[in-house]
Amino acid sequence: MAHAFRYLIFALALDLWSAVRAEAQVQPEQRLRFTVFSARPALGLAFTPRTGAAPQSFAFYPTARSPRYEFRGTMPLRIVEVESGKIVAEANVPPAISDALLILLPVEPTPSTGLRYRVLVLDDGATRQPAGSLAVINLSGLALSGSLGDQPIALTEGLNAPVAVSRAAKLVLRSPGKGRSVQAFASEISLSRNTRGLLLLLPPFYKNSLEVQSRLLIDAAPGPRL
Repeated sequence: MAHAFRYLIFALALDLWSAVRAEAQVQPEQRLRFTVFSARPALGLAFTPRTGAAPQSFAFYPTARSPRYEFRGTMPLRIVEVESGKIVAEANVPPAISDALLILLPVEPTPSTGLRYRVLVLDDGATRQPAGSLAVINLSGLALSGSLGDQPIALTEGLNAPVAVSRAAKLVLRSPGKGRSVQAFASEISLSRNTRGLLLLLPPFYKNSLEVQSRLLIDAAPGPRL
């Protein structure tokens, strides 16, 4: 009898611990402003802005961020295919980020089931990247270095820290190949005092080429929340 009582107490304590642990794991609701971008055409995608709301379709632009969207809910933010309702991408945005840019990168080869995109989440607030600066995301798979105007620049993989641009400057990047340094990218970067640039560098289109693909997104830094 005493053994059964001790077992009952242990079971109740375990249930209580499990309930407390489950409650602690419940994610708080987040409020998020965000834009989306895809280097490749992405049609017929949507998200649910808040619980119980109808899906809202995305408008993708080929060389710019989308319009700014609002989300209120728990993570992950799920992106679905409008026609089928299937989830094609998930974004886990840290609570510290209130303004985000979600970059959709196709999973290759394209899977027959499951997620079709991985999502690169960037803090897109004005404190991270102010107006008058250029940030570079190096997804090319190449070691790149060169100059931005008269400033030397060496890129790491992924997101690089913003660099100030005085109105206009030529960005030239080179990559080592076949025993020499080969030009991989060259372009004039022009920004006004109130705009900022985000340069996305992608792998070369042709096999064995060192000429990277690029997308330059220019926008005004988001203002404070009302």
